[in-house]
Amino acid sequence: MYESREDMGAASAAQFADRLRNTLATQGKAAVIFASAPSQNEFLASLREIDDIDWSRVTGFHLDEYIGIRGDHPASFRRYIREHLIDRVPMGGFYELRGDAPDPEAECTRYTALLADAKPAVVALGIGENGHLAFIDPPVCDFQDPRDVRVVELDDVCRMQQVHDGCFAAFDDVPSRALTLTISVFLRTPHAVVTVPGPTKVRAVQAALDGPVTTECPASILRRHPDASLFLDKESAEWI
Repeated sequence: MYESREDMGAASAAQFADRLRNTLATQGKAAVIFASAPSQNEFLASLREIDDIDWSRVTGFHLDEYIGIRGDHPASFRRYIREHLIDRVPMGGFYELRGDAPDPEAECTRYTALLADAKPAVVALGIGENGHLAFIDPPVCDFQDPRDVRVVELDDVCRMQQVHDGCFAAFDDVPSRALTLTISVFLRTPHAVVTVPGPTKVRAVQAALDGPVTTECPASILRRHPDASLFLDKESAEWI
């Protein structure tokens, strides 16, 4: 637990950078996956200031995107990660999950093939107010999902979080469907760095750490990940 969001972000960025540098040293290249949400602001701000990462050997992916959202929409997750990181570091490549693809299922297939080829080594995650990881909300959670990328219906808590985060003005403005990576991908990725600030995440963090490992709190499965590190600020950890 860290006193401020800035301290938390610096610590999680340092951990992510350490795992990334080790992968580059042993494999020569690395693929990584990024969450795209205001909870990641401080993490990404610190990460882009670390000057000893050879970004030219790194390929980036992101977790999710709303169906029907163009890449230049203010709430687009691929726009978020471009603005907060990709446009600011010399990354070797970045694959976008296209929410506005004419065939969402075909887009899932395309992105699945890219992930399979790249074999990501590090994933940066947040935890949603309902305990979700990416857009895997409790009603659609499957810890053994055979798919790596799928179409999902967003539950009401998840959609309202997007309003709380300032991404949309009202609940009815939030799309009801999205493309998302699945729990299976996160469990298969060797290293996970999880950054969760803010008072609205307290119940979800507590359930993830102290409750049962259950699809009712998708983030609880991170307790079975071989190398998952959780970074909290004093607000998200106020129950401890």
